[in-house]
Order: sequence, then structure tokens, then C-alpha cells
Amino acid sequence: MDLEWRKRYGWVKVEPKEPIIAGSYGTWRLTYTAGTYGLDNNGMLLVCWKFAWDWGAPQVTDPSGENYLTVHTDGEAKIRATYRFKGYIRPWYHVVQVEIFDGELRPGEHIELIFGDTSSGSPGQRAPTTVGRCEWRVLVDCFQTRRFVPLNDYPIMQIVSGKARRLVAVLPSNVVVGEKSWLLVRVEDAWGNPSVNYRGTVHFLWEGKNEWKGLPSHYTFTESDQGVKRFEGLIPQKPGIYRLLIADEALGLKGISNPSQCHEKPVEHRRFWGDLHGQSGEALGLGSAFEYFKFARDVAALDFASNQGNDFDITNEGWRQIQRAANSFNEPHRFVTFLGYEWSGNTSGGGDHNVIFLKDDEPIHRSSHANLEDQSNISTDRYPITELFKTFKGREDVLLIPHVGGRYANLAFHEPSLEPVIEIYSGWGLFEWFINEALKRGMKVGFVAGSDDHRGRPGASSPGAHIFGVYGGLTCVLAKELTREEIFEALKSRRCYATSGQRILLDVTCNGHSMGEEFNADEKLEFQCHVIGTNGIESVEIFKFEPDFKEATVIYSHPINAEAAPSNKVKIVWRGLRQRHRYFQTVWDGSVTLSAGKILEAEGYAFDNPMEGIIKRTEKRVFWKSQTVGDEDGIILTIEAPPEAHIIFEAKPCSFKIPLGRIGLKPITFKAGGIGQKVSVKRLPDADPPREVCFSWVDEKPPMEGAYYVKVTQVDGAVAYSSPFYIKRS
Repeated sequence: MDLEWRKRYGWVKVEPKEPIIAGSYGTWRLTYTAGTYGLDNNGMLLVCWKFAWDWGAPQVTDPSGENYLTVHTDGEAKIRATYRFKGYIRPWYHVVQVEIFDGELRPGEHIELIFGDTSSGSPGQRAPTTVGRCEWRVLVDCFQTRRFVPLNDYPIMQIVSGKARRLVAVLPSNVVVGEKSWLLVRVEDAWGNPSVNYRGTVHFLWEGKNEWKGLPSHYTFTESDQGVKRFEGLIPQKPGIYRLLIADEALGLKGISNPSQCHEKPVEHRRFWGDLHGQSGEALGLGSAFEYFKFARDVAALDFASNQGNDFDITNEGWRQIQRAANSFNEPHRFVTFLGYEWSGNTSGGGDHNVIFLKDDEPIHRSSHANLEDQSNISTDRYPITELFKTFKGREDVLLIPHVGGRYANLAFHEPSLEPVIEIYSGWGLFEWFINEALKRGMKVGFVAGSDDHRGRPGASSPGAHIFGVYGGLTCVLAKELTREEIFEALKSRRCYATSGQRILLDVTCNGHSMGEEFNADEKLEFQCHVIGTNGIESVEIFKFEPDFKEATVIYSHPINAEAAPSNKVKIVWRGLRQRHRYFQTVWDGSVTLSAGKILEAEGYAFDNPMEGIIKRTEKRVFWKSQTVGDEDGIILTIEAPPEAHIIFEAKPCSFKIPLGRIGLKPITFKAGGIGQKVSVKRLPDADPPREVCFSWVDEKPPMEGAYYVKVTQVDGAVAYSSPFYIKRS
């Protein structure tokens, strides 16, 4: 049958066949040979790849630009090629469509596509930034029916990691003197993949004089490590805050671990880190659910995780596979998994919600069978979201997490008993508007973050080259121990906080209550806040939201380096997103010009991937490429210029001119439309930012009913948000 199929419909080959370094540029030649049917006039050839494979978008108009595609035939017909995103069925969204016209392709004739044709100056085709086996599905419409027939053999390309560019060290956030602990070291390429060919030597040095017993002074990576090494049995000796410096002296690579807080005795609630939101190949993602959980545990060093495939993509066997993976990887006190899926109804019917089960082997109640051939159990669907609420009503062993993803959750639908938290940050972006809408509706919810990873990298999810805008987030829960029951209870109690992927330690109480609590307060509110950053801390702000507010407002910003003088460094930051619906990136490609004086230095701030950042600099002007999705990007300029010199900012969302002498330590803001789109300009203080901030603050005003939460921003753009305190009046 296979040979007969090949004979009738034709076949393809791709050259070269060598492994491809993630994110590299190259040229690939795909050749299709027509079978006995040929291709009729107006027939088509489709070359498709999955949504999560971020090849550069092929283009046919600029021969000197990247991703230039040419198409040729040895037949007499004419052909034209067009790239379309979402040009075919899920998950094969990326399509190069080749149309035959003014003739036909006869049996034995060829179509040749050259991806990354460099003959006219193009740098080539950019390869995907994620490692794995990448398939190109090829389909033909031989008879102009628009029914596309897949060829029975298709190209598979192996994407491999590049050279080591970054060292990552992960320690547990809470440890106890004398008790065994661990360290994970990960070596990454430019795109965040473990650099599996790394064979270098990493040296270890504890910051300060304290050390943990059991850690060698250095370690040389081997082939079996695959770029990741976990050290067990390490024993801290004294209480305090620990950070580990790591370095490969030969390559000039350095890194520093997240802070680890060592206690004299066990604490009631320990910090555990997890990613409750990502998916694998059983739905729209890559790899299997087993590979997904293995990465979360062994590469990202997560404490807990859940697999969240779009429900209308998951077959019955796919659901059984996710169940098996979640159950087999669940290991109390080592790594906790939760069975789950993403209820993926349209926003008008409720929008995206993660479903998290406490127990094993639960059935899946999909929003629809929209992408499933087997419709035999369509009666188990629940749509709109209110039907799912009815199904789970009264259960204490399931929770739902509204979020912003392909569809944003419609918060007009809310069931408090099932929805204790909302996701405010993921690889899609930062969504402060989602916080404001939830609070405006009177919802009492905690804040979590996840990756919404589609490429099998939960917990350590770089954004890649398109679709996703930022590094994947993490949720920290404060729980008594690492079990399903205790992590679940912490989420239900809103005893959790969200970060942009960094393991920032945030400890905040209000009148002695833990974050997420609801309590009566009639006189005043006293906040105790302790932040230990993974980098320098730029700001710690307390936000307040009252029922008649449109958005949360800052009621206290803790002074940091308040006594320092302004430096000659000017920080220009832009942020925001265009809209609420999917693909909401704001493009900020632009420049800054200095009218007089010199720009001595220019460095990027919070750019999210290697394709963003400063692309050109002169003494008078700096150019950049940037997109934001609610997060911040920016530049820091070291300037030598008189006060009357002007800074001229030019980008599509916003342009302005401001004299240098007007810029001080407090930011000056220029609004730019959209959702939270704005640009701020300020001088940086002439002092190093602290990595630890501890303070108490009393709001002397009589407390009003409403919500209060803390936001932390680091000098690298990383953020953390506490779950709110909910105040009642007796």
C-alpha cells in the first residue's frame, strides 16, 4: 500500500540531512517528485510544520532578507509559493502553499523549494530554537478538489542544542541546618536549551564564608550529563542566605544561584516552585507527557507540575497517556504532579481555564470535540463553562485557574469554590489588566504564574523566536510539605505568589495574616515585607484596590537608595500590549537620539530573546528591536551631555522629546495607548541596588474593604506579585 501510495501521489526529499543547531541559519532544499497523478492546473502542494516549531517565517519578496524562499519546477506549468500562519489544521499551522497554474505538473516532474536561498544575499533560513525531531508534513491536492492527501513519507530533521552560553544554578529555597539538600547546574545555549555537548569544567564558590558540605570545588561535565548535573547530599552548616557562584573560566561564563534561605529549625511553611501550565504532543505541543514531566523534574528542578493540553486536541488515548505520565512521575517529597487539562472554550463561553485534579484517573470533560475525529463521547463535553461548574460543584478535590492564552478567560463567569487563583503571567505575557478586572468584579483570588509552554520545557521555558513573548513564569506555594495534598491546599488557600520565572523569595504579612487571607480590619493595616532577590531590587510597591477603583493604585513604594545622588545613567523603559485577544504583541522597534553631547554606553534592559535588543549604536543614536506583551523592555544609556540636550524617543506607539535636565530619579511617563502601553524615563541612582529589602509599613488611614498586594521589580526586569490580602470591615 505504501509503495502504491508513493507511486500515485509522489514523494519528497530534503537536503542536507545533517542535524541542525537550534536558531542557526542555513539552506534546505525540498524536492517533490510528482507521482502518476501529477498535479492538475490549480492543484497544490503544502509543506506544513507544527505550531510550536518556530522556523523563521519564509518570505518570497526580499532576496537579501532572512528566510528568503524560492520555488522552481522543471515542468512547463508556472508555480507560486506563499507562506501562511494557520494555513492548515491544528497542529500543522505553519504552511508553505505552492500553487500550480497555467499548466500542470506531469508525472516525474519536480517542484524544488529552497528555504533560505542565499544566492542574492539572504543570510538563510532561521531554524527552530527548540531541540527535537521536527517534521515537515507534505500534502498534495492532485485534482483541484482542495482535499489534501498526505504523502506517506515526510522529512524529519533533528534540531540540536548549540554551544554553551549560560550557566544556571538552582538551589532549594528553604533548607535546614544539618539536613541533606541538593544543587542542580544547567548549561544552556543561547535559546535556553540544555547544551548537551558541553564538556567543560564548572568551578563552585559560595558567596561569603559559609559553605555546604558535600559539594566539590569543581565538576567536569560528561556525555551522560547532557548539559545538566544534580548534586545530592549537600549539607548546609549555618543559618543564613546562601548563593552559589559558578564559573567556567575557559569559556568566560559565570552564573549565580537563586538565594537559598537556611533555617536553624524546620519552618511551618516551606517554599515550593512549580509550573502548572504547559502542554505536550498529546495536544498542541511537542514531545510526550512523559518527556514533559521528566524535563520539569530533572532539568528545570521543579517541585511540582501539571500537564495542560487543549481539551479539543486530546484524543481518548492521549488522555490515558497524560494520566499514566502524571501518575508515574508523582513522588511525594521529591516531585509532585497533578493530572489536568485546559478547558479551551471560546471567550464568550468562558475562555481558557486550567483544570487541576487532586486525584488520579479522573475523566476529561472537554469544552468541545472541535479537533477530534472520534465523536463517540461528545456527551461528556461541558459547554459553556457554567456546565463545567455544575459538574464540579461541591467538590473539594478539583480547582480551575482562569488565564490569558490563546483565548482569555471571561471573568464574567466565576465560581468561587472552584477558582481560588488566577494566572497573571505566562509565556504569553504579563497581564496586570487581568488582575484589575478580577478585583473590580469582586473576585477573591490568589495570583499564580506558569509557562504555557508548548515545547516540552516546563519551568525553564525561553520564549523562542515568535508566538511567545516572555520567559515562562513560576508559582511559589507556601506549604507544609511536598505532597499533592499540601500543595493543593496551599493553592486553595491562596497561599502562593507569582514570578516571571525567577525564584525570588517574597515574605509578606498584613496584621500578622499570610498572603491570600481574608480578615477583618477596623483600625489600621501593618505590613511586614521581606524580599530576597535573584538580582538587585529596584522597587517594592504595595498596591490597593477598592470596589470603586478602575485599577489598583500604589499606596506605598519603599524607598531604595533614596539618599543616593542621580548618576549619568538614563533608563528608558517601554511596556504594554495592543489588545486582550491572542497575538497581542506591541512592536517597539525604534531609536533614541541625543541632540548634543555623547552616548558613552548603551545596554539593553529586560529584552526577552536573542532577536531583540540593541542593533546599532553611535555617539548620538541608539537603535533597537523589541516587542512587549505587558512586560517591560528598555535601554540604559550612559550620557555625557549638557542639561539642555534633548533625548528624542521614536517608536511607532509613542514619540517624544525631553530635555536631559528635566530627568530625575522619579520616572516621567508618556502614555502610548493600547493596554498599559507607556514609556518611562528616569535617571538611575549612583549606588548599587540591594538584593535584600526588609521593612514594615503602617497605613494610618482607616482601612477600606478591598484588596492589597505587593509587587517586586528587579533591575533585570524580573517581577513577583504576592497574592492579595482581602480586607473586610466588621
